[in-house]
Amino acid sequence: MTRAFLAACALAGISACSSSYSDPLPAQAVRHRVKTADGWDLSLVKYPPVGTTRGRPVLLCHGVGANDRSMDLDDRHSLARWFAAHGRETWTMSLRATGDSDRPDPKAGRPSGYDFDTLWRQDVAAAVAYVRAQTGGGPIDYVGHSMGGMLIYAYLSQGGQGLGAVATLGSPTRLDWGGAIEPLVEGVGEVAVNGRWLLPLALSSHLSAGLQATLEDGPIQLIFYNPKNVEPATWARLAAIGTADISGAVALQLLGLMRTGAFGSADGTLDYRKDLGKVRTPVLVVAAKLDRIAVTPAVKDGFRALGGEKEWFLAGQESGAEADYGHLDLVVGERASTEIFPRLLDFFDRHAGSGGLPRP
Repeated sequence: MTRAFLAACALAGISACSSSYSDPLPAQAVRHRVKTADGWDLSLVKYPPVGTTRGRPVLLCHGVGANDRSMDLDDRHSLARWFAAHGRETWTMSLRATGDSDRPDPKAGRPSGYDFDTLWRQDVAAAVAYVRAQTGGGPIDYVGHSMGGMLIYAYLSQGGQGLGAVATLGSPTRLDWGGAIEPLVEGVGEVAVNGRWLLPLALSSHLSAGLQATLEDGPIQLIFYNPKNVEPATWARLAAIGTADISGAVALQLLGLMRTGAFGSADGTLDYRKDLGKVRTPVLVVAAKLDRIAVTPAVKDGFRALGGEKEWFLAGQESGAEADYGHLDLVVGERASTEIFPRLLDFFDRHAGSGGLPRP
């Protein structure tokens, strides 16, 4: 047998194994499409509230290298379904080129060279406006994990409207303060990344999902989560259906922030960190004690920069959790539904105002 044949058999076996971790959306999930101002169709999924609607709709946004399923993995690990079960109409979004959203197509006017700034200006703005329009036009609440929180910081800092309250989960505003990813990209950086390409993370993660389940405490896994909080099968399912390709231009911009310590636009004209002082939307900032990507001081930097009403929560044993939290634990941890999610809902309820009353 040739090496090519053996490699093909190996890939087929890995793919078949990873497919066992797929989990279709439930019947109550309703798919929507929204077009950005620059012509991309984004995928949104709505979960209607269970029982009486209590409070504003909630929009959830994933991080870099992920898609909407990272916030809605399965029945046991879904912030979206949890909010819906507690009376909140909940929406997940997939940023461009992730999940079921449009892929780059230069012939259709969708180039692949989009950066971080494009994501908040176009995708986040379009999703917020669409959910508001679909739910009566009032303000909505927002939860962003990792880069999803960084995007809402940028959006709010530049005058973004329509949000009643916000929660960020493991969202740093400094990328140069000792995260475990930093040494992995040191010496490679811009040389290995082309701003016009997508970095093919999704395929490699999907093909290796079955293998991931056997590497509970491998060095890569320990960067992303604490094995005391995330079971191997959960991590494998996330690798199979919750990951996405990364825009080279997004990666380059994040690498630039890592190199300089800045938190601003790619062209240097906007200082998001400085402008966070203008934000008056209430924000809950959640950090994970054992986060090796968004280390606590890097998340606290954003908290300190915020000018309006804000609260800080560090997820770990000192705050009553069974184990210290890692980066992904905040959304797919086995006990996140009892140790993390209720704190988000409580914050939103306490900052509901008139928008917190049940809608007819």
